[in-house]
Order: sequence, then C-alpha cells, then structure tokens
Amino acid sequence: MAFKYRAITANCGNDAIGMVAGGEIARLLAEDNADFYVINCQEVHFENTQKQLEALVSEGYKVECLGQMATHTKLDTQFHSNTGIASFIIYKNDLVLSKKTPREARRSPGDGLFERLSSGPGYNKGGLVTDFSITRNGECIHAQAVSGHLDASNILKRNRDWHVLHKETIKEVTNWDDLVAACPNLLLSGYDVNTRHRVDEQGQEVNMWDDPSKYPEIHGIHRVSLAAAQYSGESTYNHIRGPDPKRVGYTGYGMLDFVAIHDGTISKNGIVADERVTQIEPEPDSERDHTVVISPPHTSLKINPFEQVKNLMASRLYGVAPLLAEQIQKMQESDVDVKEQLIKIYQDYLGPEGFLDKAIALHQSKLECFQRLHVSLDEPLKKELSTVLFGELEWCAGDPKQLAAKQELMQALLDSLAQCEHGEGVRARLDCYSKLKEKIDNKEEIKDIDNLFKDAAVKAYQDLYTSFAEKQASRPLKHAMNKILKRLDAIADHNDEGVLKNMDPKKLDTLTHIIAQCNNNLSLLQKGEMVEMHKVNEDLVNLSHKAMGSSSSLWRALASAVKFFASVIDAMSSDSELATKIDIVQDHNLSDSIMKYKSALQDMRPKEDTDDENRMDFGG
Repeated sequence: MAFKYRAITANCGNDAIGMVAGGEIARLLAEDNADFYVINCQEVHFENTQKQLEALVSEGYKVECLGQMATHTKLDTQFHSNTGIASFIIYKNDLVLSKKTPREARRSPGDGLFERLSSGPGYNKGGLVTDFSITRNGECIHAQAVSGHLDASNILKRNRDWHVLHKETIKEVTNWDDLVAACPNLLLSGYDVNTRHRVDEQGQEVNMWDDPSKYPEIHGIHRVSLAAAQYSGESTYNHIRGPDPKRVGYTGYGMLDFVAIHDGTISKNGIVADERVTQIEPEPDSERDHTVVISPPHTSLKINPFEQVKNLMASRLYGVAPLLAEQIQKMQESDVDVKEQLIKIYQDYLGPEGFLDKAIALHQSKLECFQRLHVSLDEPLKKELSTVLFGELEWCAGDPKQLAAKQELMQALLDSLAQCEHGEGVRARLDCYSKLKEKIDNKEEIKDIDNLFKDAAVKAYQDLYTSFAEKQASRPLKHAMNKILKRLDAIADHNDEGVLKNMDPKKLDTLTHIIAQCNNNLSLLQKGEMVEMHKVNEDLVNLSHKAMGSSSSLWRALASAVKFFASVIDAMSSDSELATKIDIVQDHNLSDSIMKYKSALQDMRPKEDTDDENRMDFGG
C-alpha cells in the first residue's frame, strides 16, 4: 500500500506560518488526496501555527506537532518559550500516528536563563530530530523529521550546527533490530541553512549552490545530502538586494531554505528550484520573511526491512563513498552474512564516531585552519593548502584501513598546522603530509605521526638557518647576520634537535619565519628587487617589535639584532653605488683582480665591542 506525502520547510520569523501559506498547503493536501504532509519550521510560533493549520485544513485530517524546541532569536522572544524549531504533521484521520521523544541538537546547550543568554546564538541554532511512524490497516512506514536552523553569520558555527544536527540523525547499532530502527523508510528534512549568495572578487553576486564543489563552506551540507531529492527556490530570502553590510562578502538574499527527502532512492537531479516546487512568498499580515518551500508530491511504498536498510544506507553514503553505496545496492538478502556486513558498514561509516561523523568534524577543523592561515600565505601556498584540505570530496571513499589512516593523518596535519602561522611552517607540514599520504596510498604503515610533523618543522628551521649562515655577504652585512645567528642559538641551539623539538612549536615557527625572511631579504637585495625587499624588511621590523615586547631577555636581544639587520639592508639598498660594490665583492667567480674593491669597503666596517653593539658607523 502506498502513502502519498509532501515535505515542507518554513522559517516563520517567530510568527505563525501565515494564512496564505496555510491555505495553499490545505489546497494542495486536498488536491493530492495526500496521506500526510510534514512541515519543518524554524522561528515558528508553535501554538499559533497549529491553530492556523487546524482552521484551514479540510475535514478528514488532523494536525499534530511532532516535536518542538524553544529558541530565542529576537529580543521579544527572550523571556518566553512559545517560538522556535518544530515539526508538524497533517495526516488523514484513518492513519495511526506514533512518535518518539524528539532529540534536540544545539551547538551550545544551556540550562537556565543565564546559561542560555550567555551561549547566545549557539543555544538557538541547530535543530530537532523526531522519529515517527504512520500505520494504516496494519501496514506501517517509519520516518524521521529533521528541522534545522544554521548560523547566519559565521561559516565555522554554521558547520558546527550542521554537525550537531547530523549526529542526532544517527544511532548506536549493535544488532539487526538496531540497524532497522536506525534506517527509516523516509528521512524528511527542512532547513534554513543561511547560505546567502556570495560576492566574488569582481563584485559579482554568486549562488554557491550553482557550483557547490567550489565552496568548501557548503561541502558538508552538499555531500551529505547529495543523494536526497532536494528542493528550494532561486532566492528564498530577500532581506536586502545587493551586498549585506553586516556580512562582508555576502548578499542580503539567496538560496537559504531547503527541503531534502531521503527515501532510499538516489536522486541525480541536483537541487530542484523550478516550477515543480511550490513556493509561497512572505505575506503582508505575517512576520514570516522567508519563502515557504513545498516539495512536489511523493509516494512511499512499504518494503521489507532488508531493502529499507540497504536503500537508506546507500543513499546516505552516495555523496561521500559512491562505490560503497553501489556495492550496498547490489546486496541481496540471500547473500551469506549480509546482515552482519550491513551492521559493520553502518558502525564503521554511518554511526557515531564513524568515518562520516569524523569527516564532518574534520571538515570543521579544516575550515577553521584555512580561515586562520590563508591571510598570511602567498597565493601559490594558499592554493596548495586549499587543495590539500578541500580537494577530496568523496570523504569516505577507499579501503577502510587506508581511510582510517588518512583521517588520522589529516587530524595530525591540522593539529600541527594549529601550531604555526607563517608560510615556512605551513610549507614544511604540507611537504611532510604529502610524503606520508603517499606511504598510506602504498599501504605502508606509519607510526608516531605527530613526531614526524615535529621533525619536519625542526628540519625546516635547521635548513633555513644553515642556508642563511652560508650566504656570502659584505662585511658589515655579515656582521649583522652573525648577530642574528648568535641570538637564535642563545634561544635554541640549531644543532640540538631535542631542544628544538621540545620548544614551544609557535616560538619555533616564529624563529623559522624570522630566518626565512632574513634569507629572502638577502636574495632580493642581491637581485636588486627593491620593492619586494622593502616589503620583507617591513615584516622583519614588525617581527622585531613583537619580539621586543617579550618578557625574555633572549627574545629581546634577538629583536634588537633583527632590527639592526633590517637597518643595514635598508642602508645598503638606498645607496646604489654601495650596493654595486657589495655585489662585486660577493661574486666569488670573478677574478682576483677585482679584489681591489675591498678597500672601498673599509669605511663600512662596524666598530667592534662598543657599548652599543648594534650601532653601525658609515663615517668616512
């Protein structure tokens, strides 16, 4: 026996859904002769919406709230619990509805008014998950309603909201009955994911959902929902046209609201946002400021538990492990140990702390890492970091053992990247990651990964130190270089790997950046690239100012030496005749006859052993 239904989503602006929207829902219900509609709402007034729907639907139907979760997103909602996230069902009188206790998914749970207020949007975002079943004449289908509301302003928080919501849709599974309960016939979702259109570097307004693979901030939502039938509108929220002054880089409108239906089939239609979707605009006598999105009519057929389980598992894995999803679809109930295989796959891939759960968590950390580092990296390194972090879209593909090793490696990379903020440290870690990933691809076992990343950071510093120490330079410049090397070794002997490995990683990263920039400065001076050299010099001066504020006398001494080095470079770059003479002396391939230029440098020699060892006398 078939059950006819639709799924709906509506952000109601802390009001009822609206008489126009309610009337259209009632009209479609009668036109479809549907068995039930599920309406997932955000910022909805619970009681008023139920009353509106009850007043509008025709006889023969009931309206019931499957579950509600109070949120307080506006000033006038802070001191009552009448509004929030909810799921409603309208169903025929001859159906028997059974529902379980809803599960709240809040980014920042809080008990009591003070805790709630202090947690702010974290308490009000996330969502609600409710399991229910519909029965007619002994024939039953199981469903899960998911209503989600993700953060409006912050990419990282939005992805955390998605993760906590996803966690509530999965379950611990130890046997076949558990697995059947974890895989309903239908997963009916409605979200306000707050994905406003982007404003690109050319000032063009772009809908990220036109090319979701290009935008890591929506990868989590996109990949997990890839097999679902998805419905939205070209713009379901129109607060203001053009850029949003409160959200730099985004517009005040866009494709925010989605219906997603996992029914055990794999949809390849992408997001449907055309005339097949019923869209009800905001109405005059309502605070609702989002479009209500109503899916086309669907039909659910009762199938046996085995087909139900394998179909939903394949659907949920399709976006992250497509080959595994295909293998699951081909399984037959008569296959040997097939139920045990499905239990194992669910536990490993879809359950709590499974590969997908970990991948969503890793993606949050990747976004946070890139957001923190990208401003300090040059374009090639920024692109490489982005490729390493976001290039793989099939998050759970491949051999399970290798997949586990790759997730462990990625976590180790992210942990190590958290200890640096400069390009040299990032480069060392990416090179280390690339080598280790190749080993995993070759099925080699890797031990003590964290220590290998530490070794890479230490080696990067030692190599730069050696390169700087071996550079040929004029006598006054070499004097300034030696001061830096001396101060660096006073902080940590560059030959002592143990000391360097046990050093605060962020301090080692700073030392690595200082020595790298000193190297860069010398190279740029010798090439005559003065504009770039002055930029590096400015960075060195800024680094010296930061180090000068240290409570450590050793770091203050290093700061003084760096500043002195920068002043010597600056002085040399400002005198083209002087720079020419220095270049001649530095070139060891020239004949001995040019050594007569040495006398030209006598007046540039520093005064040794003075009270102020950083003072340079260029007097004649």
